[in-house]
Amino acid sequence: MSLDITPLVTDNRLMIVSYGDGRFDVNGHIVAGSILLYEGRVDPWDVTEPSDITLDSLQPLLDHAENYDILLVGCGETSKMPPKGLREAVKEKGLILEWMNSGAAARTFCALQIEDRRTLAAIIAV
Repeated sequence: MSLDITPLVTDNRLMIVSYGDGRFDVNGHIVAGSILLYEGRVDPWDVTEPSDITLDSLQPLLDHAENYDILLVGCGETSKMPPKGLREAVKEKGLILEWMNSGAAARTFCALQIEDRRTLAAIIAV
């Protein structure tokens, strides 16, 4: 007996197939640079360093906060602490901030998509 355990991916579910070399493969589309993932969309994100991550840089995602529970932030090759006050500001929007390195964020985003968790993501390209 064999079982197919390939996750069912609907058209509106974003999956990061691969990442690295400064780009992402999302649902078979190569996107260069950092990305924002929300509402079935992949948008470029002009952030390249963890120090560039601010409430303003995350605003395109925060504008959709009422439809989500989790905000994943991938802050580059190594995990750094989020800027002071960012976690609290994101919480005020009704979101849980999950801050980690970009590789972990990409993998976690996919796992949460498979679980149909309401997740936004901002990930710096590595």
